[in-house]
Amino acid sequence: MPSLTKMLKLSALSLLATAATPIAAVFNGTGELRTLWNAGDHADLGCLTDEGQWIAQDTECGAFEAVQVNDTALYTLTTAVGACRVRGSRFTCGEDNEAYNFGTWPENWPNGIPGVKVLRWGQYGLMASKNNGPPALTDSPKDIYFVSYSESGKYVWLTWKDL
Repeated sequence: MPSLTKMLKLSALSLLATAATPIAAVFNGTGELRTLWNAGDHADLGCLTDEGQWIAQDTECGAFEAVQVNDTALYTLTTAVGACRVRGSRFTCGEDNEAYNFGTWPENWPNGIPGVKVLRWGQYGLMASKNNGPPALTDSPKDIYFVSYSESGKYVWLTWKDL
């Protein structure tokens, strides 16, 4: 049987991990799109800007407005620069976009993050940068795409953090 000290340390670590994870039950209201690594410790590797680009600097995170579509499991996303959509395989937000209906994978989705809903578009959800992501703190924002498995660097899921 583990010692009381060991059990307390494990409980504390579990609480810290839970508190640090940017999880929301639903994509709803105003929030950030966070990029969580799809493997290992599911590290938070940054966020998306108002334009829908991947960046590591939290001060540059966009504010997204998620609106549920007619009592379905679908959502539209908008930022200060306009509606968000997928162009080809690239995620983008801007005034010339028409709103897309995004969904979420179930919290128990295979290869997902246990207990975390992640954004999807149709059958796609896993994302990456074509420029060896994730971006470093000093990098400019990078375009982010649904993976084709030809990208180098880490693949990420888009998750929601309430603001």
